[in-house]
Amino acid sequence: MRTLVVALVAGFGATAYAQPAAQMQPEQPPFDQNMAPPQPQQPQQPMQPEPGSTAATFTSTSSEPWDVLLDRQPACQTPCSIYVPPMRYVTLRSRDRVILDVGTLPQGSVVVRGSHLRNGAYAGGIVGTSFSGMGLVTGITLTAVGWGTGRDGMRMAGLITGGVSAVGLYLSIKLMQSAVPKVEVLPGRPYVAGNQVGLAGTF
Repeated sequence: MRTLVVALVAGFGATAYAQPAAQMQPEQPPFDQNMAPPQPQQPQQPMQPEPGSTAATFTSTSSEPWDVLLDRQPACQTPCSIYVPPMRYVTLRSRDRVILDVGTLPQGSVVVRGSHLRNGAYAGGIVGTSFSGMGLVTGITLTAVGWGTGRDGMRMAGLITGGVSAVGLYLSIKLMQSAVPKVEVLPGRPYVAGNQVGLAGTF
């Protein structure tokens, strides 16, 4: 009798050991019937400009760009086209920290063109101003001495030298003025050509 009990216990143990362990299935979250299915995202509409905004195209006359600032905050870098809200103060800033104040823009379409310093023309203007200034002083001196001493030849030489030098001084100053950085606000004309839309102006 004791031998039979031991055999039955050994048999049950072997059977229990041979059975594979039950696999745990992941719990599925309960389905909420009130939960709406995800809706497809709608494409975002482009932002419309504020009423009274100016369609402005900013360009540079050289390969060096300008930073466009609206109320001293960066907006874009030339060449670029943006809508400028009304009463916003526009400024151009170069990489070497040259500031050109544009101010507020009129309504409509405009082209804002910035020019950098033209080094060659500016240097030529400085040289021309120096020599013309010295010639003008020499002409004035000769004229004064000629008048005081009654020497017509010296007086005539002073008048000629002073007159030529005065013209050269004027042209040299104009050359320097044309070479300094400046900004121009020009009217722009929208155009449509085929499938292209742009802004026509003087660049």
